[in-house]
This record gives sequence, structure tokens and C-alpha cells, in this order.
Amino acid sequence: MNMYVKRIALAAAFIVGLSIPQAEAQLKGGDNLVNVGIGFGSAYAYGSGFKGFPAVSVAFERVIPKELGPGLLAVGGIISYRNITHKYNDYEGDSFKTKYANTVIGIRGTYHWEQLNTEKYDVYGGVQTGLRFENYRSKWIEEDVKERYTHFYGSVIVGGRYYFASNISAFAEVGYDVTWTKLGISFKF
Repeated sequence: MNMYVKRIALAAAFIVGLSIPQAEAQLKGGDNLVNVGIGFGSAYAYGSGFKGFPAVSVAFERVIPKELGPGLLAVGGIISYRNITHKYNDYEGDSFKTKYANTVIGIRGTYHWEQLNTEKYDVYGGVQTGLRFENYRSKWIEEDVKERYTHFYGSVIVGGRYYFASNISAFAEVGYDVTWTKLGISFKF
């Protein structure tokens, strides 16, 4: 008897959950979004002793005015930058310095599925692609080596926003450009 009551209660809760009207989603067609964030985690194994600030990124997206299936599509771009250095003095007093700088300029598209989004939450997934510019410089005694590389990159991204106000939110995102994760503030206008 106890199992029967639990099943009825679970079925009733499910039916009530389906009948509650959903909150209106925060995004609508024509909205613009700007993410300003810092990033952590790198695919490069620089080794110990390297120091630098977290990566900085700015992304812009415009929500397409027409719904695409059960959600909205947004398109835009991203710029990310990260710089790290390592300084070393050997036992003879000679100095050694290495510097890596990575810049990404890319385009991105995100899909915001309305079933997951409310007035406070915006969950999205997407892809981004673009160019990565890598600069390497090494100075040791009298030797100064500079190298530059440019190549394509692509990434799948998953993220979310929590709205504090109708146009300001905190965001978190996972997906690689110059770091694996990003945290920051997002503005909607």
C-alpha cells in the first residue's frame, strides 16, 4: 500500500509541475549581449614558474529575431587574450626570460533553448571558430628569439547566465579559446 501511495503522489506532482505556467524567458529576438570575463585553465603545459594574469575576454552576441525551433539563436564574435612570463637567473647571474602571448579573434553562435530558460536563468550551448595568434619570445644572455604562429581553432561551448536585474547577469562558460573556463558579467541591451 505504501508503494502505491508514493506512485500516486509522484504522478500528481508530475502533472502539477506540467500545469504550472513557465516564467517568461529573459531573452527575446533583437537583444544584444556583451560578456566581459576572465578565464582560467589552459591546454598548454607551460611548466612551473610561469606567472601571469588570468585571460581576459569580451564576447558580443545578437539574438536573431526569429525563433529557431524551441529556442533562439544568437550570433556574434569573441576576442580573448592571455599573457604569461617566466624569469630565471642561473647560478652565474645570467638572466633568462620567456614570454607567451595568445590572442583569439573568432565568431560564435549560441542556441538558447526556451525550456531551460526563465526570467533569472539563461542556459545555452554553441560553437565558435576563428584565428589564434601565438607569440613567443625568449631572451637569454645575448640571444633573443621571437616566433609567431597563426592558426585556426574551433570549440564547442556551454554556458549559463544568472540575471541580477533585467539587463545585468553573471555568466560562466566552458569551452576552449585561450582558456577552458570563463567567469564574468554579461550586459543585455
